[in-house]
Amino acid sequence: MPVTSAYSKLADAARQFAGHAAHAPGGSLDRKAALCCAVALAESSSVAAARKVLAGVERDDIRRRAEQILGELADQAHS
Repeated sequence: MPVTSAYSKLADAARQFAGHAAHAPGGSLDRKAALCCAVALAESSSVAAARKVLAGVERDDIRRRAEQILGELADQAHS
């Protein structure tokens, strides 16, 4: 699988997560974090590079949750 395809699938998974979070109570933090994660993955060539992109997220709560989501998606992709 080409690298771009792998990260494109992770970005799609993050967007899907954001879509589900939009319907959950209190899901706004998860939605914002998942969308940040999707953008970071779409603009990066690796999970490590996506983490660097997420480091630029100013709100601590969103950044921490986005990092969690990225970790969860990366773990799922490797299992």
